[in-house]
Amino acid sequence: MPTIPLQFSDEILVLHPPATVWSVLANMAEYPAWWPQYLFVHLLHAEPNLIGTEFTIRPYGWRSFLCRVTSFEQPACICLQYDSSYMRGTAQWRLEPAQHGTRVIYAMDATTHDVMVYLTSFIISLQSIHSSSMRAIFRNLAKQLRRIDPAA
Repeated sequence: MPTIPLQFSDEILVLHPPATVWSVLANMAEYPAWWPQYLFVHLLHAEPNLIGTEFTIRPYGWRSFLCRVTSFEQPACICLQYDSSYMRGTAQWRLEPAQHGTRVIYAMDATTHDVMVYLTSFIISLQSIHSSSMRAIFRNLAKQLRRIDPAA
């Protein structure tokens, strides 16, 4: 089975300061409450200093994969490692100050040897599948930010 690169990047501009966005993204124990239900996010354990926090994501119809926080730079970046029997790689939440808010970027650099992913890639763009999920995550992030900072 050939190796399939999974290099995606999605972003949104939110009207909240980086520190507020950071407070939501760094609180991974709350991901199951606000991430889209069809991604089946499950927190395995949260570390007080973030590093080593682990959660799984099991997109509807796919197998689960592990996400582990490997490093961070508050309030600018959270680095994740993906690890599963079918996918390995890294991802980053990056926060960049922008006029009137924060540019939130999720970038993924992984590979897979999975036959289902390989066959799916001939039918539909894997980038479009990932971006569709990220749009839902970003919508929910914006709602979560409005809940904690309604004045912004």
